[in-house]
Amino acid sequence: MQVLQTWKTIVVIILLVIVGGYAYYVSRQPTEQTPKLNRISAGDIQKIELRSRTRDIVVERGKDGWRFLKPIQGQADRAIADGIADAISNLQITSTLSETPGDLAPFGLQNPAVNVIVTTKDHRVLPTIMVGKDTPVGSSSYIKSGQQPGILLVANSFPSQVEKSVDDLRPRTLMGFKPDEIREVVLDRSNGTPLELNKTGDQWAIIKPKSYGADNGAVQQLLETVTNARVADFIDDNPSDLSKYGLASPSFKLTLYGGKSNAQESLQFGFKQPQPDKGGLYARRGEGSDQPVITVDSYVLNGINKTFDDLRDKTVLGLDRTEVDHLMIASPKFDETLTRAAGNKWNITSNDKNASAEALVAESLLDQLHDLKATRIAEDPMTRPDHYGMVTPTLILTAYAKDGKELGTLRVSKVEVTLKPTAPSPENTESAKPQQQNFAYATTGGDKAVYEIPLQAATDLANTVNRLHSDTTNPASPKPPAAASTSPATSMPQKK
Repeated sequence: MQVLQTWKTIVVIILLVIVGGYAYYVSRQPTEQTPKLNRISAGDIQKIELRSRTRDIVVERGKDGWRFLKPIQGQADRAIADGIADAISNLQITSTLSETPGDLAPFGLQNPAVNVIVTTKDHRVLPTIMVGKDTPVGSSSYIKSGQQPGILLVANSFPSQVEKSVDDLRPRTLMGFKPDEIREVVLDRSNGTPLELNKTGDQWAIIKPKSYGADNGAVQQLLETVTNARVADFIDDNPSDLSKYGLASPSFKLTLYGGKSNAQESLQFGFKQPQPDKGGLYARRGEGSDQPVITVDSYVLNGINKTFDDLRDKTVLGLDRTEVDHLMIASPKFDETLTRAAGNKWNITSNDKNASAEALVAESLLDQLHDLKATRIAEDPMTRPDHYGMVTPTLILTAYAKDGKELGTLRVSKVEVTLKPTAPSPENTESAKPQQQNFAYATTGGDKAVYEIPLQAATDLANTVNRLHSDTTNPASPKPPAAASTSPATSMPQKK
């Protein structure tokens, strides 16, 4: 019995060896590859012609990408043209019909959707690829080529890869620059003075109509808007009358300079499309007389048609924290002076009461004065102080250096405005009622402008000042030597 069991084990082992050996042998055999129509790489293709009954498109590879030879002249979209070259070079034959039927119409090859003609870099013209219909069953399409007899089957993704129109092959980027390549910007309105900006290092500055620091974030947003924008539609390749598009005298022109050679690229804007179902704007590149008329979405113009106030630096005070020796604070309820002491400490004086101020709170106040930025320029110069609450500001802060030199004054106000009701809708009757809305504004001693600032920023300043004032009202507060103080009757800070 034991001998029988041993023989069974041996037989099983032999069978496993045979099966395993066969599997290993099969795995080492070369797999049959689906044959390719053309044994070329995409990089070997120099010229592609897409010919049909309605169009004949020819693109050719150059040093800087692909360019049109027919039916227009100009640059072609590199990614789209490369995709066509890849599709041709990788085209695989999945099956072949054994005989060529007399009638090619059922296969869509009597009048092919497109005939693909390829010229290689060594000037060989490959046999034409005729592209027909999709097969009734399965995921294949019919093609025919002089390289192989019969009708060939290929993946049904191939027709869509090569059936392209001129507009499909056109590049839709508006500008060739990347944002960080741009060093100069000119915004030119037909009814105003051009606005010029220049970049030195990482900082943008306004050069014209007057020199002023620029808001780096606002300029960056403008550049990203135009460099990321795309052509919506191509309207007229050979415009004979630019005036009908509003482009004979453009209402707005953007010019950019940049790159290694400080090249120029410009974009002109004209009328809005008149069709009710269209919301685009007519536009045209400014370089060359052969530029087509295109349309772009309206957000593009909205994003780049900026004024001096839109792009100017909106830092309100920009106080240098390290230079501040003392800060005089006036509010409707109290006056106080924050004074720097030795060892990174601060003292607070109010109504002849002296106390040690919390250093973190004092430093926070200086940070807020340094970092405060406006959301917009409300008016420059300010003509109606009462409209912005500047007749009686809610907070006035004046900073001084150790030698008594004034470093800057900030006035802050909060204003409640009653907004006029809008026409009510059946869904929203509340819109017919007056609405209350709060705004915060700021002015400085060295600027005639009035800034609109975030309401939260004004609240934070008031809270910080109140926190400092609480140190002088706490009975347990220590009494360090008196620092510079103001008269209790003084409602406005006075320079020491």
